[in-house]
Amino acid sequence: MRVVKCEANPRVYFLKGEGKRRILVTKNLIKGFRFSDERIFTLKKIEYREWIPQRSKIAAALVNGLKLFPLEKGDRILYLGAAAGQTASYCSDIVGNSGIVFCVEISERVLRELILKCRERKNMLPILADASKPEEYEKFVTKDVDFVFQDIAQPNQVEIFVKNCKKFLKKHGYGMIAVKSRSIDVTEKPKRIFRKVEEELLKEGFSIEDKKRLEPFEKDHCVFLVRQKT
Repeated sequence: MRVVKCEANPRVYFLKGEGKRRILVTKNLIKGFRFSDERIFTLKKIEYREWIPQRSKIAAALVNGLKLFPLEKGDRILYLGAAAGQTASYCSDIVGNSGIVFCVEISERVLRELILKCRERKNMLPILADASKPEEYEKFVTKDVDFVFQDIAQPNQVEIFVKNCKKFLKKHGYGMIAVKSRSIDVTEKPKRIFRKVEEELLKEGFSIEDKKRLEPFEKDHCVFLVRQKT
């Protein structure tokens, strides 16, 4: 098995063996850290965590050929809808101990699981808050962030994303939103929903850097990578 850098981000990798199968991984920031459904691989004394596309919309987009995932060492990430922190922990791997991942989650029950993971990873900060009300957590996110990621299945998910980007994202910073079309309008065709989302993002002053449907890993989902023009 050999390690190949992912074209979208040099701190994300594919493990390649015989045949065409590839396993998406990151270098594990905390040795031995894992969620129960992940595998750990050690090659040349470096520990890698499997990033499962069926469990992470970012991973699904990367496996499906996302061209750019612009996270760097030391970056500040605002993660909206962090749940138990599985995908956020891969962002934590990428930004390293000099970076930070602000993990916003509205469910108290899920936040308890998130807190346990954040205790092991000092660059992840759990925040109990409603992502539609960024004023509730602006005291924790004390300066502009480099990247905003949102995974919230609500009818107004685009509005929530835009509001947080305008409040926290640095000038010309990047953002990514995972859009679940059925949460916006179950009667409308997903392709039309995604077209409307793109139009709305453009109207709000973003450029669309890339977009990827997430089938076969997630049905009726599309990820949009955007950048603030101002």
